[in-house]
Amino acid sequence: MDIVIKESCRSCIYSASLFEGLSHDELDYLVKYSSQKYYRKGEFIIKEGDEVNTISFLKRGLLKLYTKNPEHKDQIISIARPNDCVGLLSVFSSDHFNYNLTAIEDSVLYTIELSAIKHILFKNGAFGLHLLQNISRAADVIIRKNIEMSKKNICGRIAFCLLAFSENVYHNTSFDLPVSRKEIAELIGMTTENVIRVFSEFRHDGIIAIQNKTITILNIERLKLIEKNG
Repeated sequence: MDIVIKESCRSCIYSASLFEGLSHDELDYLVKYSSQKYYRKGEFIIKEGDEVNTISFLKRGLLKLYTKNPEHKDQIISIARPNDCVGLLSVFSSDHFNYNLTAIEDSVLYTIELSAIKHILFKNGAFGLHLLQNISRAADVIIRKNIEMSKKNICGRIAFCLLAFSENVYHNTSFDLPVSRKEIAELIGMTTENVIRVFSEFRHDGIIAIQNKTITILNIERLKLIEKNG
């Protein structure tokens, strides 16, 4: 079983864009310090204050990265998708994580010990630069998303979220929404009541259909127009 997991980790590490340019020996070294972990929906992966000693790749599932806002309510910072590297934002800035990470779907992560990453960094400056570029890129994506979101009204923000799930996560106009209305509110900085109201308006206007947790976008052009002008 361990051999199968290690081979799976090898495949993941060899295919990860973060490790482009590393030699086979360096990649094999990282495999020795890697492991595969399964998390159930709702299970904590990282808790704020945990020691930073790993970085992980999401192989399957979805994760939410969040913290507490000044009112001590959850504020979702971003949602990690398959092939995203998680844990980068704190990897050199702090000894402890400054956010929480929780599975919002059953998920599989490949985890690499940070000490092994640093061992490669000390010998390979080009890899260090590449890693810093990835950290900056991850931060830029979060900042850009938050700036875009702050310019929109609530209808535009919810349209933004629905299109992101449809086009970037599930690649389908019909999908099971992986987050609750409360979590959407935490993601877009609005109240749960307002999120429920806008969903109802979208359904009434024939923009979406809702069946239990399944969302079907019926009029994607109109949804895009709301997202653009909201």
